Amino acid sequence: MFYKMSDKNFNKLQRIQNRAARIVCGVGRRQQNARQLCHNLHWLPVYSRTDFKLATLCFKSHVMRQPDYLAVTLDRYEPSCFLRSSSQHLLSVPFCNTVLGEHCFSVAAPLVSNSLPLDLRTANSLPVFKNNLKTFLFRRDIK
Repeated sequence: MFYKMSDKNFNKLQRIQNRAARIVCGVGRRQQNARQLCHNLHWLPVYSRTDFKLATLCFKSHVMRQPDYLAVTLDRYEPSCFLRSSSQHLLSVPFCNTVLGEHCFSVAAPLVSNSLPLDLRTANSLPVFKNNLKTFLFRRDIK
């Protein structure tokens, strides 16, 4: 997984994506901004693609319960008393005391999922979730 990968490696992958956008559009290096080309092609930046893939996998395993081996690693957040966060459809993030452990699906997926708006977390189907998630990530990247 590319989650929490170093900025140096993200930049390398982003340069590859930028070059691919130029090849697809048939544009030279100095003719147009690569970021604008990727936006016109509706390609998410590499760091947003990692969030997209992780959030989609989290949605599939938490809501649709597939694959089962990942679904059992996710738990719904249930506080001991009634709080406003009780109705937010959050996932509990397990405690982790190592940097490598933060890359684990059971830790990374709840972090990404909990950072999404409520309407995304409560989507009723996978196509609706993916469409709204991509729109959310595009708007986040523009800011």
